[in-house]
Amino acid sequence: MAFSGSVFFDYGIPRFRVRRTEKGYCVCHLLQFYTTGGDPATHFAGQGPFLATTVFEGLVDYGVDLSLLPSAAKSWTIAPDWSYVDFDIKEGIKFHNGDPLTAEDVKFSLDLCMVKKYKHILGADYRRQIKEIQVTGTHTVRFYLKQPAPDLWKRLWWSGPIMPKKYREKVGDKVFADKPIGSGPFKWVDYKQDQFFKMEALKKHHRKTPEFKTLKFVYVPEHSTRLAMAKAGEADIAELIGPHIPVIKADPNIKILQTKHTIGTSLAFFDLAHPDQPSPFKDIRVRKAVSLAIDRKGICERIFFGNRSPWGEPLAPYNLGYDPTVKPDPYNPEKAKALLAEAGYPKGFETSVNGARGSKYFWEPIAANLADVGITAKIKIYEGGAWFGAHKGKKLRGMKVRNSWYDVEIHPGADLQNGYTSDNMWTYTKLPEVHKAIVDSMSATSDKDAAAWGRKISKLIRKDYKRPMLWSTHYSYGLNPTIVKWEPIKGSYPGGRYEYIKVKN
Repeated sequence: MAFSGSVFFDYGIPRFRVRRTEKGYCVCHLLQFYTTGGDPATHFAGQGPFLATTVFEGLVDYGVDLSLLPSAAKSWTIAPDWSYVDFDIKEGIKFHNGDPLTAEDVKFSLDLCMVKKYKHILGADYRRQIKEIQVTGTHTVRFYLKQPAPDLWKRLWWSGPIMPKKYREKVGDKVFADKPIGSGPFKWVDYKQDQFFKMEALKKHHRKTPEFKTLKFVYVPEHSTRLAMAKAGEADIAELIGPHIPVIKADPNIKILQTKHTIGTSLAFFDLAHPDQPSPFKDIRVRKAVSLAIDRKGICERIFFGNRSPWGEPLAPYNLGYDPTVKPDPYNPEKAKALLAEAGYPKGFETSVNGARGSKYFWEPIAANLADVGITAKIKIYEGGAWFGAHKGKKLRGMKVRNSWYDVEIHPGADLQNGYTSDNMWTYTKLPEVHKAIVDSMSATSDKDAAAWGRKISKLIRKDYKRPMLWSTHYSYGLNPTIVKWEPIKGSYPGGRYEYIKVKN
């Protein structure tokens, strides 16, 4: 069933819209691609589901309530000692070029994501957990594991895209990035790197056939432009940043949908990655002073307008071991000044705060808070690829915000590993104790043991102020009347399940 109208998902990263001038046309806006063309093996940041669950699909799917559902796999069996997992793949699934999806394609795709040169965001995690993938039949595959992997399921949904082995080997990486083929509910149509990519719904898909025909992701980094599109009716679903909230609330044609606790945000100190170089941040008193200088409540109320909450617990409420009694540091600039003086910086010092495009609006009040206690923080904003390059090249100094949890998982170690493990490509400053605890926590396969590990990891993170928590993000979406129903996955970003969106005829 097609619809006439425009759907625009305005994400802090991607933004979607559907033009009302074309029947069944959906356009989604991106902050940046985070892949080379449509090659999911090169996915290096948090927007994997935009490709992995649209053009491609994984072995498993997730429901709105975080329930585990079949996708390419119809069932799976875990060995009692977690030494392996067997997957039974649905027969009859075809890639968009007509080739059948088999166990060979599953092995090929996951092996590819583990190849270091592709810099896949979960490559290090997969390499740490998966010993070998073995084809045991045309439609059966076994994952031999190095350790229990309670996070494997969400990873395989989030960024475990199955690619056609025969086609990719024939055309090579470059052509595959230009003309990717998957087995998801949408097929690839066209793209221009870092500008847009376009896909079209299948007429029938084994998981769910979309109700609209065309989906397009477009690079629109300016917050004001996206807001104008939403208010003009060019966007059916728009992800909202804080300053958008009061404007959208005043518009009777747009309703707000919020997904709670999708990302936990902490403050990270780049200088700690350079032990041979002096820095004020190497003194715990300075790090604590920075935390006390930030008015979390004021920023969440006046800058984020309720789509973030002050937060002190490194865990999300969905995580086992979460402690609701852990509160964020209070706003106490006088105590911050005293700590700075005690550490030998009575007049403060100069530093920098760093972020990708689109983050300046919240860095400005943080920098103002720091200035109030004597810390002069220059704001440095990086465009797309330059931000990634600066990370990989270890060129950054000063501070940045860093995810604690991202795209919620129930197991605490699974949820925190991308934010804290040393081998993750976005981890700049290593925390060896935390890394070890997270890796060790993966052996916990009961809820009781996992909760105990969650509490231990939380205490380790909080003890030395190397990653003080700032806030929890509740992703907010503005929905225009075209959208009858959309239910993002609880705690997940991106919200996913785009093929399930219900629209007006």
